[in-house]
Amino acid sequence: MEKVWEELKKIEREAERIRSEGLRKSEEMVAIAREEAEKLISDSRKYAEEEADELLNKYLEEAKKEREESLKKNEDASKELRKTVEKRINKAVRMIFDAVLGKIKV
Repeated sequence: MEKVWEELKKIEREAERIRSEGLRKSEEMVAIAREEAEKLISDSRKYAEEEADELLNKYLEEAKKEREESLKKNEDASKELRKTVEKRINKAVRMIFDAVLGKIKV
C-alpha cells in the first residue's frame, strides 16, 4: 500500500508540474499575443496615417489644379470684358464729343 501511495504522490507531483508548466506557457503565449496585437494596431495606425496623407495630398493637388483652371477661365473672361468695355468706352467718348460738338442731339 505504501508503494501505491508513493506512486500516487509521484503522479500527483508530475500532474502539478505539468499543470504549472502549462499555465506558464499559456501566460507566455498570451503575452506574445498581446505584443503582436499591439504591433498590428501600431502598424495599422501607421498605415492609416499614410493612406490619409496620400488622400489629402491627392485632394490638395486636385483642388490646386481646379483652382488654376478656374483662374485661367476667369482671366480669359476678364480679357474679353476689357475688350468689350474698351470698344464701348471709345463709342461713348465719340458720342460725348459728337454731343458736345453738336453733331447729335441728346
